[in-house]
Amino acid sequence: MFDLGNSLQLICGICINLSLVACMMCTAGWSQFTGTLHYTPNALLSAAHFFMSPLGAAGGITQDEQLLISDGLSLGCDMPFGCQYNRASYPSYQNDFQRRAEKTALLELYNSCGGDFWRSRDNWNGELDPCWDYWYGVTCNEHGYVIKLELSDNRVRGPLPSALGALTSLITLDLSSTEPEYHMHPNEEMNRVEGSMPSLAMCFQLEEIEVSGNLILKLPDDLYLNADTLRSLSASRNQLRNMPNYLRRFQVLHTLELDNNMIEDEFPADFGQLSNIRWVHLQYNRLKGTLTQDIVPMTKIQVFDVSHNPELAGVIPEQVIVDWSEMSYLSILNTSISGYISSLCLDVPFCWKYMYDTHKDLTWATVADIPDIVGMTVDLAQTNFFDETFAR
Repeated sequence: MFDLGNSLQLICGICINLSLVACMMCTAGWSQFTGTLHYTPNALLSAAHFFMSPLGAAGGITQDEQLLISDGLSLGCDMPFGCQYNRASYPSYQNDFQRRAEKTALLELYNSCGGDFWRSRDNWNGELDPCWDYWYGVTCNEHGYVIKLELSDNRVRGPLPSALGALTSLITLDLSSTEPEYHMHPNEEMNRVEGSMPSLAMCFQLEEIEVSGNLILKLPDDLYLNADTLRSLSASRNQLRNMPNYLRRFQVLHTLELDNNMIEDEFPADFGQLSNIRWVHLQYNRLKGTLTQDIVPMTKIQVFDVSHNPELAGVIPEQVIVDWSEMSYLSILNTSISGYISSLCLDVPFCWKYMYDTHKDLTWATVADIPDIVGMTVDLAQTNFFDETFAR
């Protein structure tokens, strides 16, 4: 027979043995008062809602349902209770507390960001279900939880609601705008998300944030709580003034795109601890400080662009010629960076891989070292050459 007291004791015991951050995550729960959903820091409240569900009222739960509780604890004690997301269990699905919380969060996004004027808003209706009725831009997993929210170039305009953090299974958040113009025609579908981004700390599986081309002033202060899962952070062409905190924690991050903002921070001293980083775009900001030997350990780097940061100084260590073996693009144009490598790269928009270590002796290629066919290719690439024969 199912023992409620022992189960609550087990829940608390698991939370106590988790790390401090995980235990803090474990304290969050949703409550409902006068028809409105509220986010309340109380683990037992979340558990209580589970046991008051139809499953608990039936007098016990199955082994499969116990696994659902276990999964919920591993994701931070948010209980994914209720039945599986399928046609047979749809009535129970409607009563699932977490799913209703996610629907509420999506509706708040719709209302806050001018949903009535979105380019596409198929099935975004309070009478319909986000997963069951396929709301535009919403992708769910087999349990009916939102895992992707993709509304790129959809006229999403306004501040993001704090309830967005209720999408606890979210993997991809894409609210980006591509280009302001297409063939000299304004992109009227651009998003214009504004203000500060809300906390996404409860999105325990978040891997990708794509919010480029908006009016965002600030990334979440606690974004580092997503560091264990976040692989791509793209927030180019916004109005950011700060780099994310605690960069050294982002050990799985491979893409960092924060170019074309107004970031005035010192270049992070722990930047080189991004051991899996591959693509770095920080150009067109106001970065200060110095580059140091600490950037050498980024051995997987392929693109490193810090150009057009006039106050950024320091020296790019010669050791990167060897250790950055996968690097194909380096740009330090319009910076105050000095040293051996910069003597060539400061004068051109970018340095391609073939431009250095030609003789495997840590020396840079001269014009004489570059094969004729490569030189011709470079010359053509840097001109506006147009052969009329190709237009016939």
